Amino acid sequence: MAGQKQVTVSKGNIMQWIEDYHWMIETIKESEVEEIATALPVAKVAGYGIEATMPKASGGVSDPVFYEVNRRTQYGGLRILQYKRKVSEVQKRICFVEGDREQEVLFRLLNGDSLRAVGRAMQLSGQTISRIRERIIDMMLEQK
Repeated sequence: MAGQKQVTVSKGNIMQWIEDYHWMIETIKESEVEEIATALPVAKVAGYGIEATMPKASGGVSDPVFYEVNRRTQYGGLRILQYKRKVSEVQKRICFVEGDREQEVLFRLLNGDSLRAVGRAMQLSGQTISRIRERIIDMMLEQK
């Protein structure tokens, strides 16, 4: 695993990862769909008729889709790997969260809801939701 950064688990990191969890999962899913799509064989069409005899462009590939796939493959792989590590750290700690309120708040936060939206849905103040979030993070960090 040379060259791979390990994620540091701290209170601030866990808080940020919970906040970012929803979009990181979506990005990971999107990248996996792209990987499957690029792994599928591409049908080659033989040139027939007058098009087959026409001169071909020289000087490399000028396909913008090719360049975009190449860019995502080069730079996206490491980024997606980091997202997977962060998501995994959160997922490993979900089982340590006890209490119905805490589990409901965590579930809603992982779904991408804001603290205000969670408070509205659960009919609790923003301050109460913030305290519950602090307890959730403490529970997640107690178990290492």
